[in-house]
Amino acid sequence: MSSEAWLPRITAIFRAYDLDRDGQLGREDLIAYAARVAEKLTVADDTRRRTALYDAYAELWTQLAAVSDTDRGGRISEQEFIAATARGAFDADPHFRESTLRAVDCLADALDRDGDGTIDAAEYERIFGATGLDGDTSGLAFETVDADGDGRITRAEFRAAAVQLYPLADASWLTGDQAPAGGPLGIALVAHDTRKADLLAWTERRSAELGRHRLYGTGTTGTLINRRLGLPVTPLRSGPLGGDQQIGALVTSGDIGLLIFFYDPLSAHPHGDDVRALIRLAALANIPIALNSATADALITSAALQIPGQSAADAPTVSVPA
Repeated sequence: MSSEAWLPRITAIFRAYDLDRDGQLGREDLIAYAARVAEKLTVADDTRRRTALYDAYAELWTQLAAVSDTDRGGRISEQEFIAATARGAFDADPHFRESTLRAVDCLADALDRDGDGTIDAAEYERIFGATGLDGDTSGLAFETVDADGDGRITRAEFRAAAVQLYPLADASWLTGDQAPAGGPLGIALVAHDTRKADLLAWTERRSAELGRHRLYGTGTTGTLINRRLGLPVTPLRSGPLGGDQQIGALVTSGDIGLLIFFYDPLSAHPHGDDVRALIRLAALANIPIALNSATADALITSAALQIPGQSAADAPTVSVPA
């Protein structure tokens, strides 16, 4: 989907969440948003629906921050929000999908005031005042969402329209069983101390390709890459302090699809057992592993890592600070 199609909608979503209009999102903004939705869509003593909305939007904040709070400051700027959407980070993240669907279903449940499992026109018209989105939003028109024209919106129809309510560039995965193949991949970037300079040089050379994917880095490695190259890297702990085990957990959960570990075979490492365990988990998970730049070059340019519909020329430009 072109940016012309989703950019105005994404901007509107950000500003709907940003109730205090300070240009930043924090957890308190999502909680305040949930409070407004709960107040407008439920009665005061409807504890079940209200609690579900609060819990859903608190979890949604957690996933929004994990994907788009690139400086880990606890706030999300509008630029970070748009950039995360542009690189498909929300679309491809399975945890964000789960939290989105939970929020979608809680919102549908709140709209379905009579509890019959569907939403009629009178119930549905309250969505605009509750969400703060413009009632003229074509994608949210009752006639559009009611795809079969039977005068009632089912949960499946509501899910299909939910792209209008959440920061997705492509809603095709929302109603399926899993995120589409070929989207941004989770890539772990790890290096022993004697190889950090090598990894930094490699990431600078491959910044265009890396900028299309979700990046994770252990210890100072991730911080260096973020500061020197501007690449958004989710920071984890230092390898000897548990970072390798964190990467291993992400491999096991399916969040990491490529391990780039610039390994020093000539030095002893106090956390050698953790390193071996990480490589073992990656091998068992059948994900590609690169232990040097030659293998990393081959893997990062592999057809398996290419995102459908995006050529190399379309890849985001990453500025390298002087």
